[in-house]
Amino acid sequence: MVDPVTLEDEKFIGYASLLEHLQSRFPGIPRDRIEQIIVAENDAITGGFLLVVPVGVAAGAVEMLERESLPEADGEVVAS
Repeated sequence: MVDPVTLEDEKFIGYASLLEHLQSRFPGIPRDRIEQIIVAENDAITGGFLLVVPVGVAAGAVEMLERESLPEADGEVVAS
């Protein structure tokens, strides 16, 4: 299993919290436009790379990859 990273020294804000904050601060701007701006700013700063993911994502990815790596049964792929 992948070891989780401690982010105590880093500063992050949850996506939903950021969206809620910006919606309350800029009520005249549609939610979808605020979401577009958040995504654009994230891409500009990170280069579009996922730098942090929840540990559950890693566990889910392992489960899916384990299913995909199973041998085929009766000529059909076990998971797709």
